[in-house]
Amino acid sequence: MHESPEQFAQLLAAARPSPEVDIPLTNLTFFTGAGFSKSWDPCFPVGDALFTFAHDEWSRHGEALEEYLKLNNYQTFDLEITASLFKDIVYQIGMMRKYPAIRPRYIDDQNLDMVERHLRYLVREKFEATSPLFYEGEEQKLLLSAPPTREQKAILKMFNIVRQSGDGSQGIPQGLRANYVSTNYDYVLEAILDNDLGDDDSYSLYTYRGITPTRYSGRRPDVTIHDNWLVSNLLKINGGFEVFKNGDEFEFDYRNSKSKVELRANPPQLMLASREQDYTQKYFHALFPKVVRLLQETRILIVVGYSMPEEDALVRLILKQFAEDRADGSDKILFYVDKSDESAQMQKVNSVFPHVGEMHGLRVIPYSGSFADWCSLVVKRYKSLTK
Repeated sequence: MHESPEQFAQLLAAARPSPEVDIPLTNLTFFTGAGFSKSWDPCFPVGDALFTFAHDEWSRHGEALEEYLKLNNYQTFDLEITASLFKDIVYQIGMMRKYPAIRPRYIDDQNLDMVERHLRYLVREKFEATSPLFYEGEEQKLLLSAPPTREQKAILKMFNIVRQSGDGSQGIPQGLRANYVSTNYDYVLEAILDNDLGDDDSYSLYTYRGITPTRYSGRRPDVTIHDNWLVSNLLKINGGFEVFKNGDEFEFDYRNSKSKVELRANPPQLMLASREQDYTQKYFHALFPKVVRLLQETRILIVVGYSMPEEDALVRLILKQFAEDRADGSDKILFYVDKSDESAQMQKVNSVFPHVGEMHGLRVIPYSGSFADWCSLVVKRYKSLTK
């Protein structure tokens, strides 16, 4: 048995709520990257796949983008927008917004907004062309696109065990409070949580998103202000395909009801890949304090499929809040689940948490392999521990 699933299964077994044992509520947080969604379904994109566009993909309805490229001396005839070029364009837009003095003569806030909206629309369309979006059905739950595979069943079972490890029926919350921080745009986490709750409940009843939408799939949100009674957090650092701006407010919409025209006019709120990430927009500005506080209050962190790339400097700095100092990490554990080898994982973690391995420093338990396999091992060991 690998150490990682063994140790995690033991934590879950020890945290089982019981009327005989008063177990203090402990925050457990999953921090997920593209590899998490890839473990759920191999067709989900990783790396730069979402930010590469053939000429016929980006030029359709992309007049503002084409004019912007020409003004900046790009030859647009049959131009492929590579991920590198995409990051350059987003970086330029960000710098021109920050420093108006460097803008070309005929660039202003409005045409920068038009170009950036088209880029967000392109990313959303690219994703839907290659991967499933789990739209909300008539019963107001996110629907899986097909019956779960063996790997998906293992992931669902593991999350079910995690959810049942927290309880409030004894008068006070006890056990584990599961939380989720994601760098992904997709709906995989929400679909997993919705399907884990059965036919009647929606994940949104028990989950705080860092901002409160004025509308949720066209209706009033189930909860306007959550209390602290076993409420989970689901915080999507880079935005999501369901997050739409409506004036100064935000709406979440998981329905498959928006036309292409509507999506081009108001694409979802996404942090696009760039040479320098710019998280100054209202959504991200509101979310960051919530993420920082959650990580500081988290005792068990499970990082899944996130490679901690150097260009994600701000996200790495936020992740560091889990154990900013050696003293902060002395009673905390980080599980790292990724397909890279364990030595590479430890190097990445050490670049964010230099006190790993020191006396009383953060304890890190790596696992090299797919998240679905890790979940399967956790479930198997948990069952043997709780017979």
